[in-house]
Amino acid sequence: MKLSKLSALIGDSPTLKLNAKTAALKKEGLPVVHLGGGEPEYPAPMSAVDAIIKKAQSRKIKYSPTTGSLDLKKAVCSYTKENYGIALEPKNVIISAGAKQSIYNFLLTAVNAGDEVIFPVPYWVSYPDMIKLVGGVPVPVKPESGLQVSFEQIKKAVTPKTKAIILNSPNNPSGQVFDKDFVKNVVELCESKGIWLMTDDIYHKLVFEGKVAPGPFAYAKNSDNIVAVNGVSKVYGLTGLRIGWAVSSNAEIIAAMGRMQAQTTSCNSALSEAAALGALTGPQECVDELRKILENNRNVLLAELAQIKGVKVYAPKGTFYCFADFSSYNKDSLALSGFLLEKVLVAVVPGVSFGIDGYLRISYCASAENIKEGMRRIRWALDKNSSKTIEIGGKTVTKDW
Repeated sequence: MKLSKLSALIGDSPTLKLNAKTAALKKEGLPVVHLGGGEPEYPAPMSAVDAIIKKAQSRKIKYSPTTGSLDLKKAVCSYTKENYGIALEPKNVIISAGAKQSIYNFLLTAVNAGDEVIFPVPYWVSYPDMIKLVGGVPVPVKPESGLQVSFEQIKKAVTPKTKAIILNSPNNPSGQVFDKDFVKNVVELCESKGIWLMTDDIYHKLVFEGKVAPGPFAYAKNSDNIVAVNGVSKVYGLTGLRIGWAVSSNAEIIAAMGRMQAQTTSCNSALSEAAALGALTGPQECVDELRKILENNRNVLLAELAQIKGVKVYAPKGTFYCFADFSSYNKDSLALSGFLLEKVLVAVVPGVSFGIDGYLRISYCASAENIKEGMRRIRWALDKNSSKTIEIGGKTVTKDW
């Protein structure tokens, strides 16, 4: 039996594939250091835990409304008002099984076959394939230098076929944050040309040094072309709930996204929605605590990277990722990441998955101890002048390369 042509266009998620491989190695008892993950080790907020227990104990675990419960939508409206400065109603909100589904719902609703969707490089690994799934044409825009594209580059990429622009700030994998002028210019460009603007804001509160990631609504005269996606996965460390949302002042696109969701996943888990509501309405100190831990971990990682000669680093301003240039050691990031996992049992994600080869995405959402240990191994593996042996997990490893 033959599979569809579409299935042949879509590859495995490199990050999920790495997670599976790392888990398998750990199950074998190997001392793997996972610096490729995309979820904080920070424990779930008690408000979320208490809410999910209370819901489970009610024994009323039934279908939830297709686009999310009213209480959760109201909580998202409050969150949006507080963080974006825009007042919305529940009809302007859709709750989905993770921010990823909200992004896909948007693409299903906004993009026709052959339409172009622009996004900066480096990009989250799923954008190109998700665009292809809806028949669209991915248009990645690569920086002329560094890790941030200029507004002029984005503007130059616009054609009569451009249907949408996606911005992710703080950015996965680079941790870079677009400044106010860039966001303002993109908002005005999209508004003037009738282009959808989707902002993937899943890391928007994980910004360091007291800074803020500028949101799009503040710069819009008419925000009906803007869809902002968010969720509880990263900011609250609740990746396992699979709860995200999209908001827009354009109730029509939210309703259309709801129709797409109704015919795919039907609705979200009532247990997950209860926990997400608990997180949003409970004490918020946990968010600041997580941010402080991540900022400290970032500083630990930057200090470790500084000890590896030839590695070029752009200090991340947010998220829990650092996108470092290791091309002086190997321009083939897939080969380099495979080498590090095989030889010293450190998992990192190859930069080619994010649109720039020669780079590695290193996560600092692990413990500071694991970050130091992982970097100790990487430094030893890459340094030609290092000792011939190293202790890993109580065993001596000898260089054979």
